Amino acid sequence: MGIRATYNKLAHNTLMQNIASLGLVQLANYAIPLLIMPFITRALGPEAFGKASYAQNIIAYLTIIVNYGFEYTATQDVALNREDKDKTRHIFWSVMKFKTVLLSISLIALALLYFFFDKVNEDPSLYIYAWLINVGFVMFPTWFFQGMENMKKMAVFNFITKLCGAILTIAVVSSPEDYRLYILVLSLSYIAVGVVSFAYVLRKYDLTPYQTNKETYISGIKKGFPVFINNIFVCLYTTLGITIIGIYLSDYEVGIYTGAQKIIVAILMLTSMPLNTSLYPIMSRKFRENRAEGTHFFKKTLKISILAGIIISAMTFFLSELVVKILLGGMYEDSITIIRALSPLPLLVIIASILTVLGLYGLQQQKKAPIVGLTVGIICVVANLFFIPKYGIIGAAIAWACAQIAEILIDITLLSANRKR
Repeated sequence: MGIRATYNKLAHNTLMQNIASLGLVQLANYAIPLLIMPFITRALGPEAFGKASYAQNIIAYLTIIVNYGFEYTATQDVALNREDKDKTRHIFWSVMKFKTVLLSISLIALALLYFFFDKVNEDPSLYIYAWLINVGFVMFPTWFFQGMENMKKMAVFNFITKLCGAILTIAVVSSPEDYRLYILVLSLSYIAVGVVSFAYVLRKYDLTPYQTNKETYISGIKKGFPVFINNIFVCLYTTLGITIIGIYLSDYEVGIYTGAQKIIVAILMLTSMPLNTSLYPIMSRKFRENRAEGTHFFKKTLKISILAGIIISAMTFFLSELVVKILLGGMYEDSITIIRALSPLPLLVIIASILTVLGLYGLQQQKKAPIVGLTVGIICVVANLFFIPKYGIIGAAIAWACAQIAEILIDITLLSANRKR
């Protein structure tokens, strides 16, 4: 009994450390950019800020290619095999090699956009600077740290690097003409943290270059493909709205909507992401070891998360005017309405992400992800194409909410069917 109690206490401490560390990662990735937003939005103004944000929006589609689905599948593989050093080395290098190939493919895709998409053709350097962030995503092995349930060091590296990048951004961005420089500094900060983290894991876990096993390589690609397809559709929730706004409306309106959306996304990442990524490896093991215990843990987590989501959404709505004045400035008053329209998103996204990540992925039901993604993706496309021309930028907020509600309903249906079987 004493040994079991000690084990449970150590496991609990590790979980709390991982949640805190992931909170620090999200603080660096989203809170720091949010804190410097008052300087950026005021220096650039809505129009230049809209140009920079639209470039980030387009590159987000290419980032999906680079990430593939390894943030979940590779995390799970490492979590289930972390005691086997050779196996984890196989997994690490197979993922890194494939990510490098995907990075090359994303660059080719950007080159094609230059010839077929006017916005890229008109300002190619801006889009190249934005694309560079993908180099950082390749180098930054977040999935490996999560699988090993050791996020502390990586969180510190990430925080320090991003903080330095933020200080540099404030120093060099002072006028609307600096919008390209703003994107370049952001991308370079991601590359810096990627290089530091990559070097650390090689040394810490003795991950010397290894001839990857073909079976491990192919297995990882196959396992990640359903998640990759789902990620494409999930990306539509947040990116398609801005993409269509940029086609139908002006850079000013892109800037107004993006300013509100960045605030909402920061809230989402600081709340749902640390919890999900910390619990995902544990949830995977609990479901595998004892289905009943895993189900109980899942339900308990969902109930607590719904309560937290209600509180966060309410605060987002009622504090929207104050938040816009502080973070965006007087030129962005139109963003207040957008934030209020988007205020249900924290609750909806928390529920949807727990049902998908901890529920379907935790049960190793990744093969069902494309079903969810395809259905919700179609709803998202139709909703954006209908609401944006009809209601302007507020239509993008309505479409996003519709997509999240659809994902929740589909997830509940799939999990209920799985439980009956």
